[in-house]
Amino acid sequence: MDILNFSGLYENYDLSLFVDRVFLDLSDVQGTKLYVDSEGEKAVRERIRDFGSGGKVHLIDIGDYHYVTRLYLYEIREAFDLLVFDNHNDSKEPEFEGLRSCGSWIKDAVSDMPDTLMSVKLIRGDKEVSYLKGSFDINRPLYISIDKDILSEDTCPTNWDQGEMSLEELLSLLRTEAEGRELLGIDICGGVPGNAGASEREIRLNQAVDISILDALCYNL
Repeated sequence: MDILNFSGLYENYDLSLFVDRVFLDLSDVQGTKLYVDSEGEKAVRERIRDFGSGGKVHLIDIGDYHYVTRLYLYEIREAFDLLVFDNHNDSKEPEFEGLRSCGSWIKDAVSDMPDTLMSVKLIRGDKEVSYLKGSFDINRPLYISIDKDILSEDTCPTNWDQGEMSLEELLSLLRTEAEGRELLGIDICGGVPGNAGASEREIRLNQAVDISILDALCYNL
C-alpha cells in the first residue's frame, strides 16, 4: 500500500493500522493542487513509479489530487474496466490550456489509453449510474477508484460538495461490482486537508471509512 501525502491529510492518521504501507511525502512537489502541469505530473510519476497499480492499494489524499488515478492507470498493460465512485463527473475539459485537473482526469485517461481502458462506469452520490465509455465485461480485470465525497457529510466529511450515499450502501455496491472480477488495484481519495485544521472527528471518520472500504474488498491491511 502506498499513501501519498500532498495536503497533510494522513499526518494525523494512526498509520499503524495500515500494514505494509509506504508513506510518500509529495507535499514539496509544486504545481499539483487541483491542476497539474507537465513538470508536476512528471515529478509525481517518478515518485510513484515503483508502486504500480497491479494488486496495489493507493491512498491519494484529498479529492484535489484525484487525477493521480490516471497516473496509476498508465502502468496497466492489459485491457481493463474502470469503476469510479465520485459525486462529480470528472470528465470535463480543463479550464486552462496545457493543464490537466482533478475534474478532467477521466476524459484524459480515456483519450490517452484507447487500447487498454475499455470502459468507464461512474456511480454518483445520488446512486446515478452512467457509462462514460463502453460497457463492462466480467472477463476483463477491474480497477476501482473511490472519491469519498460520494458519501454524505455526516458519514465522511470532505472538502468538496457531497452526495447522499451511506457507507453501508457504498460497501454493498463495492462488493457487488467486485464479485467475480480480478481486481487490478484500488485507490481512495477524499477528506479534509490536514493543513486546513481538520478536527479529530473528521480525521477519525475518514480513517474509519478507508479501512471499511479496504476490508469490504478483502484487501489485507
